[in-house]
Amino acid sequence: MLDELQVLRKRIDEIDVQILKVLSERIIVCRKIGEHKKQQNLPIRDQTREQEVYSKVKDIAVEFQLEPVQIERVYREIVNMCSDIQK
Repeated sequence: MLDELQVLRKRIDEIDVQILKVLSERIIVCRKIGEHKKQQNLPIRDQTREQEVYSKVKDIAVEFQLEPVQIERVYREIVNMCSDIQK
């Protein structure tokens, strides 16, 4: 039983690395978006776009049998972090 727990925890560690890698990729793109916004004198925050993102990820969450409200909370944190990076 302990071996199975260790195997599962190792898999969680591997998944965490994958999540962080993709998050890093998102941040790289967000920095580029921030540069574009500065060049165009656009505001960092775009409430319409943010709502589109939240709506889309909630729909996708349902497809993966995840709780949409929880996923939205996670994405609100991600969007806030990415907005801070663009400043």
